[in-house]
Amino acid sequence: MSAAYTSIDPPRSFRRVWRDRLLCEWWSIGICARSIGEVLDHGALGPVHWLEPARGAAYRADPFVLPGTGLLLCEEVPLASGIGRIVALRAHDGSFAPVRTLLDDGIHRSYPFIWQDGGESFLLPESSAGGPTILYRITPDLRLQTVTTIAPGRRLVDATMFRAGTRLWIAATDLEYGTNDNLCLYHADHPAGPWLAHALNPVVTHRRTARSGGTPFHHAGRFFRPAQDCSETYGGALIITEITALTPDVFAERIVCRLAPDRNGPFPDGLHTLSSDGERCFVDGKRMVFDPRVVAGKIARRLTTRPRTLRLVA
Repeated sequence: MSAAYTSIDPPRSFRRVWRDRLLCEWWSIGICARSIGEVLDHGALGPVHWLEPARGAAYRADPFVLPGTGLLLCEEVPLASGIGRIVALRAHDGSFAPVRTLLDDGIHRSYPFIWQDGGESFLLPESSAGGPTILYRITPDLRLQTVTTIAPGRRLVDATMFRAGTRLWIAATDLEYGTNDNLCLYHADHPAGPWLAHALNPVVTHRRTARSGGTPFHHAGRFFRPAQDCSETYGGALIITEITALTPDVFAERIVCRLAPDRNGPFPDGLHTLSSDGERCFVDGKRMVFDPRVVAGKIARRLTTRPRTLRLVA
């Protein structure tokens, strides 16, 4: 499909428009005692222990395990600014204590995807608000070293790295095509690239499975990809697909199961990231809340960005 592809979102209802204006998202990280294979076999997360579910000054989302360290990397968003940063957490007394901030430069950072290869750890955070996606190497002391820029000139979100066959792959949503309804693939021989676009980009063009939702994984000899179900709302649920064919010229997948939020739990409005440390799974949950500070910020931004009409007086 050519770069001329465009996405037209369906009109939102009056109720949803005002819901978005008056409410804000509150996310929290949860731990599921099931392994990723058990989640897949059951088609459900099971009981989730939510960490710090009460509202505070900032929420945390997009959890990814840094293998061999006991650390969890995530997005942390102060409500006052709405600008995300990447932080490292360590489990402590049933919760997570901050260890270090890895990225906080005034540009919204999120989805700190982690990938390991050959004993090295790599970080592929979202930075579409500030420009292209950059792949970093994580040093043992949690410093970041730039490896390469992925698809210069493109604004990618939720970039997810994995190996399939003899190639490395990155799956991401390209904002040129839309926010929640496209999946584009890039492939390379090694992390430094060059990264080449899949011949069929975008390979997925619907909201139900387009946007990446966590770490791809192998189970029972098959390969699976978590995706966000944005068909009703952003990050409304998680869907796991099985990738059945993948080459630089071919892509095919099928839906295996849907992981819905617990409507009676503390985060009934969404799930949009799934990762694992082997024995457990980590997710994030969403609920919509009213916060006067956030509403005031939305109003202020609308007033400062609204075009002014000049009246000429004779």
